[in-house]
Amino acid sequence: MTLPDALNQDLIKPNQGNHWLWIAEFVVPTQDTRRIARNTDSVTYAGVEYPAANFNMGGQMYSSDGSIPTATIQVTDLKSTFEKMINETQGALGGTVQVVKVNSDFLSTSIPALEYDYEILAAGSDSESVTFTLGIPNPLGQRFPLNQYSATVCPLATPSLFKGCDCRYAGTDTSCTGFWDDCLAKGNGANWGGEHGLNKNTMSV
Repeated sequence: MTLPDALNQDLIKPNQGNHWLWIAEFVVPTQDTRRIARNTDSVTYAGVEYPAANFNMGGQMYSSDGSIPTATIQVTDLKSTFEKMINETQGALGGTVQVVKVNSDFLSTSIPALEYDYEILAAGSDSESVTFTLGIPNPLGQRFPLNQYSATVCPLATPSLFKGCDCRYAGTDTSCTGFWDDCLAKGNGANWGGEHGLNKNTMSV
């Protein structure tokens, strides 16, 4: 995956007046999606707001025994919102985290080359913070075939994927039918996961 040319220029010439920062999105089944930005002000990335917060992203750790590489993310949690989440979900079981390194001059559209997806392996807390242990998605857990296509129903409408990093819906609705009309009414048509081209009634030669 390549970076936009303008962003490559900023990497070569870093003194452009912009800055880099981390944002993160937590998607845990049965819980509201939580988004945070490691910044003093909220950050809007690809049209989605990430409220200001304090967190630290640890480097990826590897071992010689062939186990899945892991990383940690520690979130300051003075209001105990993340602690409440992990207590209600047995340590955020089944949750995912997308971590993105963003540049302040390139926030309007997503840049997949700077987005990192993890599964939550474990979570713990103390009086001030919550620490998540993250792992890259296990290839043995991937479905086969890897992708499933539908002309009429979006595969992202399931409870575990709705409002997630691929769906990106950030409105007030708590569910989705998966149909194009519903996604369009939510203002999220650009992220609908169905495939119009597979519907023979919409194809012409």
